[in-house]
Amino acid sequence: MNFDWLSAYLIFGLFTVVMVIGLALLLHLQMGLVGIPNFGIVGFWGLGMYVFGVMLVKIDWPWAAPWPFLLSLVAGTVAAGVGGLVVGRAIAHTGTDGVLVGTLGFATIIALLATTERDLTGGAYGMGGLEFPYDTGSIKADEGLWLGLVIVVVAVLLWYVSRVHRSPYGRLLIAIGSNELLARSLGKPTARTKLVMFAVGSAAMGFLGALYGVIVHFLTPLELGIGITLATMVSLVVGGSARVWGAVVGAILVEGFFDIVVQIYLPLPASWYQQAMPVVREIVLGATLMIVLLFRPLGVLGDMRRDRLMRSMHGG
Repeated sequence: MNFDWLSAYLIFGLFTVVMVIGLALLLHLQMGLVGIPNFGIVGFWGLGMYVFGVMLVKIDWPWAAPWPFLLSLVAGTVAAGVGGLVVGRAIAHTGTDGVLVGTLGFATIIALLATTERDLTGGAYGMGGLEFPYDTGSIKADEGLWLGLVIVVVAVLLWYVSRVHRSPYGRLLIAIGSNELLARSLGKPTARTKLVMFAVGSAAMGFLGALYGVIVHFLTPLELGIGITLATMVSLVVGGSARVWGAVVGAILVEGFFDIVVQIYLPLPASWYQQAMPVVREIVLGATLMIVLLFRPLGVLGDMRRDRLMRSMHGG
């Protein structure tokens, strides 16, 4: 397959857009349906990325490829899931403020560990050696195939989320998010359902973090800033947190604009991309989040179409 028509910048920009779509879909399940405002996305994403990197680079595996890669990928995913389970238990009986503080605190802890544990992570100097589990002979082809892989992963995730909306499990999630006390009074296992959803969603975020680590090849604590969390949350809110396609539409509008249109096609001075653009990006994302919440709180796609959803579930 020929990837000469794709530039390295475009491949990475598309990869970032698709990855944010995946993270926003997971946040849709946690926040849009169940009502868990996870502000520590980068913590679970980064935990999966760093555990994957440490396992792959630092351990002298006795098995040949691809087993070291696959086992490291599983380890990163499981670590993020365990992190979600621990944080989920800690915030289980807190209100919205407690959830926000707890998840944000977890992300801060992961960033501090990545910076201070130099023997494992390389600290502020970073850690390299994360390579693709294959070699086509062309760097651009390797990156293009990895982009195709993450597209397939996110497409499967989108299919799963759409199926959740049409299942009894989805109705339980919606009931918990709408009125948890009422759902609990009807005998529904609300606490366990929320905990499992949070842990599984966190594990999937760690999986996406590991995939991201492969395409950048070199991990630094700078990756663990608020940018990923902010991009994911703004994308979901802009698209519509209650709608399945809200994550897709929002990520294309938000991340597509910044990571493709601005970064690749706008003729800006090179110094802007290194110094001013990251700061401007976070400022604009924060302002966008506030504006949307004030004037279009349901996002571009609006509220959940429950009438159509009920007809599809009951064969109407």
